[in-house]
Amino acid sequence: MNSKILVIGGGGYLGAVLVERLLKENYSVRILDSFIYGKSAVEKYKIDSRVEIIEGDIRNIETVNLSMTGIGSVIHLAAVVGDPASKVRPEQTIETNFLASQAIASACKLKEISTFIYASTCSVYGVGSEILDENAPLNPVSLYAKTKISSEESIMSLADSSFKPVIMRMSTLYGYSSRMRFDLVVNTMTMTAFTEGKINVFGGNQWRPLLSLEDAADAYLKVLKSGNGNKIYNVGSEEQNYTISEVAELVKQGISGVSGNKIIINTEGENIDARDYRVSFKKIQDELGFNVNYTIPMAAKEIWQRLESKEIKNPKQKAYYNHYFDSSEELIG
Repeated sequence: MNSKILVIGGGGYLGAVLVERLLKENYSVRILDSFIYGKSAVEKYKIDSRVEIIEGDIRNIETVNLSMTGIGSVIHLAAVVGDPASKVRPEQTIETNFLASQAIASACKLKEISTFIYASTCSVYGVGSEILDENAPLNPVSLYAKTKISSEESIMSLADSSFKPVIMRMSTLYGYSSRMRFDLVVNTMTMTAFTEGKINVFGGNQWRPLLSLEDAADAYLKVLKSGNGNKIYNVGSEEQNYTISEVAELVKQGISGVSGNKIIINTEGENIDARDYRVSFKKIQDELGFNVNYTIPMAAKEIWQRLESKEIKNPKQKAYYNHYFDSSEELIG
């Protein structure tokens, strides 16, 4: 098997961490990315012979087709990610998250690339009172989740004995990345604690499954190495099903030693995000032996320290928030 991996969205929040891990595992990597949030995550690869970088939009069929030449496996991370970003650009969301993903999967099958790993989201569950496994009813409450469901259905309809896709329904991610985001709950709470001395909680009783970037990358590697196909996995851990109020306490715990313990938690009554769900991760644990090693306090402490060191000078810059679609990056150093 060709060991070169095509990572679509390899310059993104998860992609930046996953590419690093793939290189450590001695894979060579081709990155296809439109870099709508900047190129900081891939600058270091410009002189790395193991990494090939293609700048292009996955809505361009020619670009996608050429990017697959000589590829053994495809990991498809690229999307308009998150409810706010999807609301701002609904047409681009449909084109990118559904139509382009459908074309990418079809091209993989035609090119006889059997390993295709697709990043979906636990947001497809929307609202649910039970702990939800992969067979639970889907209840999307946003365009983002709807496009992911449509893509899942389209991709799995192509599955057969030679084309073996795997759908990864990702928990809400957290942690530091060289393509940083501050529009994810743990990262946002850490950032506001640093900049404003407080952690804002809206509602607080709603549930979310959480997962660190490092553990997420590990999950993709486990799938890649397993050869498993025609599967759907929830990706995360049941011990990291938390209410938003619990997340706030864990962030505060993580930064208590570095913040002088002056941080307050400010709870507002109104929750503007309708999602509320807990998820079962038994399948990925049982079939792949996947377990998590990182925690919210660990990530919060690291993000705080990177802010404190001025590695990230202005965490409120638009490039750190997906819904702005802004590629203007900070000049570090």
